Amino acid sequence: MIRNYFLLDQKRYGKELIMFCRTSNGVYGYDHDKVYNKHIEHLSSLPCWIKYGRYTMTYGIPHPMNLDCTNIIKF
Repeated sequence: MIRNYFLLDQKRYGKELIMFCRTSNGVYGYDHDKVYNKHIEHLSSLPCWIKYGRYTMTYGIPHPMNLDCTNIIKF
């Protein structure tokens, strides 16, 4: 499923999911667990993570997490 937003979620961790995010530049794919593991130290300090256990971004993919994503379809 291609989402219109970037998502990292504690409930999805460990399920070895490949996520897809649609941006203005195209569709990007990322390994949820790999990005989670690499950025969990930063994520765990965010209020949204503390309160909801998830991080989303509606427009684009945040840097440096975008470095772990692959452009699948270019617009």
